[in-house]
Amino acid sequence: MLCSNCQRPLPESMVCEYCAVDVGEELTLAPVETPVSPPTAGNSHLDAATASLGNTQGVHLAPVEEVSTSRCRKCQADIPVGRLQCAACGYNPQLAREFDPLELDEFEGAMGFERFLMRHTSNNDPNNLVLWLRVFLVFVLAVYMVTAQDFTSIVISVLIGCSYVFYLSTLGRPANFHSGRSVVPRVILLVNRLNGWSSIARNPKKEGAIITSRGGQFSDDFLAALETPDVVEVLDIPGTMVTDTGILYLQTFPGLKALVIQNCDVSNEAIDTLQQRNKALVIWR
Repeated sequence: MLCSNCQRPLPESMVCEYCAVDVGEELTLAPVETPVSPPTAGNSHLDAATASLGNTQGVHLAPVEEVSTSRCRKCQADIPVGRLQCAACGYNPQLAREFDPLELDEFEGAMGFERFLMRHTSNNDPNNLVLWLRVFLVFVLAVYMVTAQDFTSIVISVLIGCSYVFYLSTLGRPANFHSGRSVVPRVILLVNRLNGWSSIARNPKKEGAIITSRGGQFSDDFLAALETPDVVEVLDIPGTMVTDTGILYLQTFPGLKALVIQNCDVSNEAIDTLQQRNKALVIWR
């Protein structure tokens, strides 16, 4: 191969011995000189400014100091950059008031079965559905009583009406509904057990997503030993040995959506705390 400069054969090092540049020499770049036009009559001020610009050797820009925090106007605490509100008092500088996280919740803070029904009804309002269902039942009962042709049918209609009123005063109370003891939560439990929890769990067929144990030696230690708590979506464990300690473990299960904890030695306070931490969780207790 020939040297591209002198057209002489190149050695094995591929560096020409005749026109190679000494590597040790320092390469120096000459500063670019700004041409200055000769002064003209009548432009003395412009010529002076141009000359001073040409003599300027460099422009030094000072780095802009980034502000890492801002001051809360309400409690004077520091608000880190990127935070929407003050961690001490909840004051939001953009809104000029305290910010409630429930403002971003489309279900308005509803929990448990109420939230579940809101997700499966139009406009997130199950009250209209329940109202129309009760009106329909009353209408059917009234038609049956009017068209009854014997005394037995009338007695049956009265008994049905009295039973429904008794249900509303006992199991139909809001407290029993939220604890999963009324008819609607029990129907939801029965339907989900029959269809493999497909209406609640996102991946019911994934390994470890659904854990079922009725009675037996299932305890808090088993919950603590789970290696992938984020995979668990359903815990159907009625009558087991789980206690309040196990309920505390469940607060670290981010994907948990259903919990059947009936006939277990757990307190309502522990379950209420878990419900506050996970509002979308439906609990049968």
